[in-house]
Amino acid sequence: MHQDLNYRMKEWTPPKRPEWVRRINEEGTYLDLKGVVPLDENSLIERAKLNTGLSDFGHDDWYEPFQVFIKSLEEEAELSLMGRIMTRSDILMHLEARLKVEDTYKRHPEIDDEEIHNPIFILGSGRSGTSAIQNLLSLDPDNATPKHWEALFPAPPPEAATYHTDPRIEIADKRMTQWNRVTPEIESMHEFNGSMPTELIQIETLSFQSVAWLALYGYCPSYVAYMQERSALPAFSYAKRVLKLLQWKNPRKRWLIKSPDALRFAPDLLQVFPDLRLVWMHRDPIKAVSSMVSLVGTLFWVRSDKPIGEDALAQVTNPANLAATLNQAVERIESGVIPRDQIANVQYQDFVNAPMDTISKLYAELGIELTETARTAIETYLIENPRESRPAHKYSTGKADLYEEERKLFTRYEQFFNVSREG
Repeated sequence: MHQDLNYRMKEWTPPKRPEWVRRINEEGTYLDLKGVVPLDENSLIERAKLNTGLSDFGHDDWYEPFQVFIKSLEEEAELSLMGRIMTRSDILMHLEARLKVEDTYKRHPEIDDEEIHNPIFILGSGRSGTSAIQNLLSLDPDNATPKHWEALFPAPPPEAATYHTDPRIEIADKRMTQWNRVTPEIESMHEFNGSMPTELIQIETLSFQSVAWLALYGYCPSYVAYMQERSALPAFSYAKRVLKLLQWKNPRKRWLIKSPDALRFAPDLLQVFPDLRLVWMHRDPIKAVSSMVSLVGTLFWVRSDKPIGEDALAQVTNPANLAATLNQAVERIESGVIPRDQIANVQYQDFVNAPMDTISKLYAELGIELTETARTAIETYLIENPRESRPAHKYSTGKADLYEEERKLFTRYEQFFNVSREG
């Protein structure tokens, strides 16, 4: 890691807290937080069992990562009172969801016969437009993308007749938008609500092997280091198990999935989804990493007053680490590990400047039909929801004297994909 290029994380300044959050966290400093809001193994597991009346978590490959994760949270995260409440709630949701998924499979083993054909995976460095294009493509009725409510509450399986009126949507909405209420600045960076499309990493939390999502619950470097030595196969495999359940009573024509971790773990992803098609968003990496630092810093600030570690999610906040990931992906394409004919490349600037034209070309490259229904839905959304309707995301793009050094790190990636610079 290039330590001198971690300056963005060290210089990031947290936003001012809402008064009600500040007061809650201040009161928490007078309490025995670990006793009042426990995150220990026994308390979490037994509460999940009690809440569901179930006890079988399925294959035990989740258990050790879970133990490492909660130990890391307790020893390293320094969560505030609000942070501990939110994190305990999240972990319980994941444990309870896993119990219910396994119970459903036990009663209906035929779910495993479900097949997932030619899923479309959206990938790219953070802040490269992956969420924006996922949101637009999800407006096509033929594209099924997991929603936050399905990731939090996948069982019982959603049913086609009640898919848009399921009461779990409102519950998930209140829980996901809580992030915005605790730290309003998030709204300018990323949209959260119960019915919004989510990322595969949120579903992977049920395996407790999802660094990209779980690490946002608190600064947990020991867990991150532990996961770096493990294969991503268990996480992808369990996510596929959940996707099968989600489509069992609500059939999907094709899955549209966003997976930011796919860049680093492409061989594992291809092993689980061999016939996938990749939609790779390309953006000026200096802009992308700068924006990512702002997002990551703000998300960590939701749950802790502890100054964020300069190595927090360094795979996406340190330019050298991001460049290594991007260069590794190029090497895998050149060596054939990632098949070229399964990749559709989209330039961020093209997408921002002409989203409908870009999507039309993408459909043609993927060899799928852009129906009039889908086109009309996307065009209508673009008209009714201009980006300027949300607060602008403001962030520092870095130090001018280090600009050239950082640029050199991304030369191979920029040249290979002809990525345009934003200044």
